[in-house]
Amino acid sequence: MSSDEVFVITGAAGGMGLACARMLASQGQLLLIDVGDEQLRAVSTTLRVDGARVDIQTCDVTRAEDVAAVAEKAQSMGPFRALVHTAGVSPEMASGRRVLDVDLRGSVRMTDAVLPLAQPGSSAVLIGSIAGYSDVDPEVELLLDEPLVETFFDDVEAALGRPLDGQNAYVLAKRGVVRLVERLSKPWGERGARTVAIAPGLIDTPMGRLELDRQPIMPTMIEFTPIKRPQQPLPGRPEDIAAAARFLVSDEAGFISGCEIRVDGGLVGAGKHMVGLG
Repeated sequence: MSSDEVFVITGAAGGMGLACARMLASQGQLLLIDVGDEQLRAVSTTLRVDGARVDIQTCDVTRAEDVAAVAEKAQSMGPFRALVHTAGVSPEMASGRRVLDVDLRGSVRMTDAVLPLAQPGSSAVLIGSIAGYSDVDPEVELLLDEPLVETFFDDVEAALGRPLDGQNAYVLAKRGVVRLVERLSKPWGERGARTVAIAPGLIDTPMGRLELDRQPIMPTMIEFTPIKRPQQPLPGRPEDIAAAARFLVSDEAGFISGCEIRVDGGLVGAGKHMVGLG
């Protein structure tokens, strides 16, 4: 791994994104992406004080022109090493259509934009969720493979038989992310590059705490999570996700592609064998 290589980190002003930026700061150049310029500048200043080489770019992942500008900026900085795409919204933060637009369509836009930069050793690490392990109707699931078509939202709602809300859209978005990294493993592999998703469990970030405040199921899920960290509201830490991302973009992970890695403290695995957790 060369110190000149470029790591593009989206959602870099948030909990997981910032943790990933800190974890990867010594590996190469960082291009930090988020929707808020002020927050990005504050994060970049802190990282530069610690010796990181940082550039920033504001981007709304629902805007194709913003995403294209990110790829252009990354190309101008040096050889592309990795995309760590943490940008997203939760069910409590947006409408159903907005959740799908940011979390799934945004992932497609970003991976499409940086694919031409991929070279041997490059990788894209996307953030899925254990929510993606919920049951999804096969007819609906197939629609997730073409999320940029003009009629996508209408087609999904027609297949569901009801309007999208934040919760069902989040499940679909995260299932779509898994299908995306599977589907992209071939075109990225043809360039000697890889695509992987991380499925976080209950992570102690501002977004996670918002879900804790508003989702009645959250205390039960905390109880069912085998790895306990009672000193914090939620058992997972942003650094758990960042450590997984650091490994997945490394040469040591060179044969891992087209799949999702759960970082959930054992919640999904244990839940399959416990009564009372869907």
